[in-house]
Amino acid sequence: MLAAVRTTVRGSAPPLPLLPAAALFVAVAGCVGAHAPLPFAPPLPALVAANEAAGDPYGGRFPMEEALADLPGQGPLIALLDTDAGTIRCRLEPETAPITVANFIGLARGLRPFQVEEDGPWTRANFYDDLPWHRAIEGQFVQTGRRGDRENPGFNLQDEISPGAKFDRPGALALANAGAPNSGAAQFFITSEALSHLNGAYTLFGACDSPHVVRELSRQVRARPSDPPRLRKVTITRG
Repeated sequence: MLAAVRTTVRGSAPPLPLLPAAALFVAVAGCVGAHAPLPFAPPLPALVAANEAAGDPYGGRFPMEEALADLPGQGPLIALLDTDAGTIRCRLEPETAPITVANFIGLARGLRPFQVEEDGPWTRANFYDDLPWHRAIEGQFVQTGRRGDRENPGFNLQDEISPGAKFDRPGALALANAGAPNSGAAQFFITSEALSHLNGAYTLFGACDSPHVVRELSRQVRARPSDPPRLRKVTITRG
């Protein structure tokens, strides 16, 4: 069972309730193209206000059009994760989690502003470059996306938990959270096995290949916790 800690993957958790508005957007998915981003679900006013009060100029809703600005090509959105154990290729899923995907792409491309220290300045940079894979559970997942000791980059995202999104395969790409609704932001994890007990508790926003690289990263994190492997770079392309 996974320990309950901040901004991490929890153990068996009851499914979080799906907002009626979110359910409406999930239903629309069947009416759009296979890889077309869904429109963002209606905002949660309290979450937007909290993000704005913290200084986030986007209120936790970085626009997809800004995330994809000047990105060449057509086809599915692909994230190439260059790690110390090899490259992982992930197909992103804006058709089910557009807020999360836009935020991830914006951070990876250095377009989405973030805060390194609480009350510090907001900056733009390639957020994921050279971050450690800081947590792993054998046979379950490996996790990264934390800068220093801070658990979030100055904002939190609205959950996008679809009833059809299941942890039914290795390579599920999901947003870590702090054990409460709407508490994910930048940290993410990749599963090494099917983990059905996580269904309904995390925003799934992609599917990754190279399970041997995921397992090797997990092994290295557990073997060298004081010197973990690194996520060297995230490159966004169109497949």
